[in-house]
Amino acid sequence: MSIQEWGAIGEVIGGIAVVVTLIYLAIQLKQSNVTTHRNMYGQAAVAISDFWLNLAREPELHQLYLSMLHAPESLDEAQNQRACLVMDGYLSLMESYYLHNQEYGERLSQERWSRILSRLLDSPGGRRYWSRRKAYFHQEFADYVQTLVAVQPGAAGKI
Repeated sequence: MSIQEWGAIGEVIGGIAVVVTLIYLAIQLKQSNVTTHRNMYGQAAVAISDFWLNLAREPELHQLYLSMLHAPESLDEAQNQRACLVMDGYLSLMESYYLHNQEYGERLSQERWSRILSRLLDSPGGRRYWSRRKAYFHQEFADYVQTLVAVQPGAAGKI
């Protein structure tokens, strides 16, 4: 066998090695993306749970939150602004979670949080808050929430 034939065989083997390496790297990249996605998903779920736990730990803040939802007219201006900050915080978490779920197709998880969000916005204060603050959120999330708010009032049940 001549040196040219050995060279041709070497090129074929080298080409196959490159293809195998690219396939291996693609698999590794996909696994890395899945791991990153799962970590981000877990962090978002923990952040939302922490929001509720912090609200439960602070009786005054919890009462303010409930008043904002069920009797928003009873709040003075300072209380109303504080309650809006609480809602802004929660809905910002939900917005991040929603956009992440849309990117990665987390349909079942999103359905669960949609029910909670529907109940929240199905209160007098929730509807009032959303009508005044929806422009502060990403348009895709605002459109999504708007479909939740469009459901008949009272349909989602009590918070």
